[in-house]
Amino acid sequence: MNTSLIGALVGLLSVLSGCSLLTDTPAQETAWSRWTVCHTKVGGTELNSVQRDGRITFWYSGAGDGESMLECLRAAAKTGPALPEPVAQLRPGGSGGGGGGGGGGSM
Repeated sequence: MNTSLIGALVGLLSVLSGCSLLTDTPAQETAWSRWTVCHTKVGGTELNSVQRDGRITFWYSGAGDGESMLECLRAAAKTGPALPEPVAQLRPGGSGGGGGGGGGGSM
C-alpha cells in the first residue's frame, strides 16, 4: 500500500471511531430515562451532564431540591441496572434555571 492510502484509511478510522462517541451508551440511555422521570417530579434542578458510564451530575437551587432529586434517582435505580451515584452540586451563582431535558448526548 502506498502512504497516501494508509493515511486515508487511518483518517477514516479516526472519523468512524469519533462518530461512536456521539451515540449514547446503554448506561447513558438509562440515566436519561431516570432523569426525565425524576425531573417531572422534582423542581429546582438542572441537568449538568450524563457521563458515558451513566453518572448524572446536576445543579440544584435549594438543599431540599438536591436531596429530593437524589432520593428520586436512587429509587429509580432499584428497578434497573446499577449506575454510578449521581452528583448534586449547588447551582453556580448567576446561572439560569432550566431543567435540562434536552435529549441524548454526553457533556
